[in-house]
Amino acid sequence: MFGRFFQLNLRTPLRRASIAMLAFCALSATSSAAPTIGGASVTGLPISSLRVMSYETAVMTGALAMHSADAFTWIEYEFWRARGAAGDSAPRILQSIYQRPASRANFPTFFTSEEFVIALYRTLLDVTNPPSTSVLFWKSRLDNYRNPSAPNPYPEGQLIQDFYIAALGAAQTDAATRQFLNRLQAAQIIKKEIETDAEKNLDLLSNAVYAVSRPRLLSITDDVATYNSAVAPLSRLNWLIDQSAIAPGATFNAATGVLTVAGTELVALAGANNDIDLSKITLYGDGTPYTLTSGFVEITSATSFQVTLNAADRFALSSRINRDGTLSQGNVKYLIAAVQGWNGPFDPQQPDALTGTRITATNTAAVPLLNIDNSDVSTQYDAATDGVLLLRYLFGLRGDALTAGALGSGATRDAAQVTSYLSAFIPANQAQSPFDVDGDGMVSPLTDGLMILRRLLNPTAAVSNAAAMSAITVGAKRGTRTDAQIVTAIDALKP
Repeated sequence: MFGRFFQLNLRTPLRRASIAMLAFCALSATSSAAPTIGGASVTGLPISSLRVMSYETAVMTGALAMHSADAFTWIEYEFWRARGAAGDSAPRILQSIYQRPASRANFPTFFTSEEFVIALYRTLLDVTNPPSTSVLFWKSRLDNYRNPSAPNPYPEGQLIQDFYIAALGAAQTDAATRQFLNRLQAAQIIKKEIETDAEKNLDLLSNAVYAVSRPRLLSITDDVATYNSAVAPLSRLNWLIDQSAIAPGATFNAATGVLTVAGTELVALAGANNDIDLSKITLYGDGTPYTLTSGFVEITSATSFQVTLNAADRFALSSRINRDGTLSQGNVKYLIAAVQGWNGPFDPQQPDALTGTRITATNTAAVPLLNIDNSDVSTQYDAATDGVLLLRYLFGLRGDALTAGALGSGATRDAAQVTSYLSAFIPANQAQSPFDVDGDGMVSPLTDGLMILRRLLNPTAAVSNAAAMSAITVGAKRGTRTDAQIVTAIDALKP
């Protein structure tokens, strides 16, 4: 791998988008158009519709080279980006990024040329045992750049740039380089789509950005499906749909669990329950995205399909799609998106892209999750009843020990019914539970339970009140959600 120097091809980052578009055109000539959801369709790489400057690519390549992730806050990113816009060359930008103190974690200054190359293989290509001939090739090049008698002013930066150029040339035949370019493009999307101060995380340190970026990027391989999955949760999906001016094309009735989706060119297959694969469809709202589990759907129309979601899906969506309309309580747009193969008969000919639209939700108040004892309004969403019941349940108490002195006025659930109720909303896969308010994949008494109790004790504090939100989460939160996001998730349990 990388046994020689490849020439830079400026069209390479868009090559897959072009191939996908050509394949789509060929398919259209011989068959019906590819199916869509709600009329919104994105063909090829989303990055192809963005204008990415060469210096922006250099900045993000530097982040991945040093950390295997986007480790730059918005302020840092803008600093390096401005350097490029002012005329700094890619090697100079990359050299400056390499010289950051934070880069010493993976690239200590005492590294030999060989150690530097091996580390670069690991961070950029996820290759821990690169071929010795390739290491020798790049080591010799770095030695030349570091030559004291005629040094290159940007030795490490120049090598990283050469490495990137070689990746462009090798991407069609080498899985590791395709993986790197997929990760690079996803990282560029993350930065290019950001608009609001909240999205920019201006108050966060680099390690917080890194902690969120690294697992998302490391999930991306050379397979385009993993790229789609990683970028799907981003507000980039909002951008694509907004730019297309697509009106809501799906509805969700929280009371009945019925999801109705408008589409185009939907194709039916002979046989039963094999037309729409719901496991390839993801819904978005507050909190983490949720992929449906309700199975396959049989369709009778080319322009819509309808499904009554199973109990697990309805429970999972109750905190995510938590307010009537098209926006969640956290002011997040309700969206539905699908990956390749969602309309079974078109698999694997569908475009390598997301396709999606907005959802309009109704009757979301039909499931007041936090009224655990189902009491009347005087003790509904009450710390001394619902908060205590949840904490006791999470600590493992059952029977009379669970409910003693903790049932509210007019409560209709006894100990067995409270246990049954909570076990339905806190399944074995706790990451799907609406009670996982900090989003760490678990529902625990001293984290989620404690924060919910604190919020019930202070229910009127505004989410914009940073001090009050911090008091609710201090010492208890896990995961990556902010204080305001956690409290918003709690409030969604009592619509």
